[in-house]
Parts: sequence; structure tokens; C-alpha cells
Amino acid sequence: MMFPLRYRVKEFWEDQSATATLEFVIVFPLLMIVFIAAFETALILTRQIMLERTLDMSTRVLRLAQGVITDADTVRDTMCANTNLLPNCDTLLTIDLQIIDRDVYDMPSNDQVCAGRGEDIVIAPDNEFQVGADNDFLLIRTCLIVDRILPFSGFGLNLTRDDSGGMHMMASTIFVNEPD
Repeated sequence: MMFPLRYRVKEFWEDQSATATLEFVIVFPLLMIVFIAAFETALILTRQIMLERTLDMSTRVLRLAQGVITDADTVRDTMCANTNLLPNCDTLLTIDLQIIDRDVYDMPSNDQVCAGRGEDIVIAPDNEFQVGADNDFLLIRTCLIVDRILPFSGFGLNLTRDDSGGMHMMASTIFVNEPD
């Protein structure tokens, strides 16, 4: 009885039929995971670059156009109009503009810039633009919440996430109001 079992195990071990299929089944999922993670990372980095670019373009208008009265919604609409790569930009983009005190250069915390989706979080200082006077030192910060391609994968960039699994992409810049 022992001889046939031993013989069958040896025969199974030496059988080479379907070895290419077995290699494909083992290697293909790993290659797809690496490909999707690389694609996801590239897409997120492209969106981050576009967020920073459109922030710089909008900041240039704020910096040079003295006397223009604006608010967060107008700047957000301008930023969203400048790019198509930011998903749900009109609803998920948060903007904060604050005057920085030149005596202490105390920078505000980034914790309150990103509000989670569906939450009614008021951003301090109540998201009112403080356009400032001539030569004021201003900090403008933006946050956009985006989803991963594969929410269950865990791959991609290790950005801050909210309770819904969205990643917080942040961009900020500092500028000085030009004198008249």
C-alpha cells in the first residue's frame, strides 16, 4: 500500500505539464499589484502638481490685483476652472487665507485646513479671506480630498486620510501683497 502512494507523489512531483500556467498564476497578480500601485502613485502626484500649479496661478492674481475684493468661493471657482484633473474640486477643495504676523512669524496648524467629506467643520478663522493691506505677509493653504483607485489596496502614497478613506492633498504658499 505504501509503494503506490510513494510512486504517485514522485510522479506528481516530476510532472511538468502546466508549469507555465502555474507560473503565470503566481506572477501575474503580483505584477498587476505593482503596476496599479505605480499608476495610482503617478495619478496622485499629477493631481498634487496640478493643485500646486493652480494655487500658484490664483495666488499671482491675488498678489498683483490690489483692490480686488474676493472670497474663498471665488478663488476656489478660479482654481477649479484652471484644471480638470482635480475630481469634485467645487465641493471638496478647501481654501484658507491668513495674515501672518511679521513680529513672530507664527504659522497656523494644518490640522484644521482639511475638513472631512460630509462634515460641517468650520475652518478657523471661519474661512473668510483676510486680503490684507499693502506689504502684508499672507499664507494661503488649500486641501483637496481624493480617493484612491483601489481603496482596499493600501498601496500608493501614505498621505493623511480621513474617516471615509479619502487622502488629503495639501498645497500652500506665502506671498506679500504688492504696494499700489
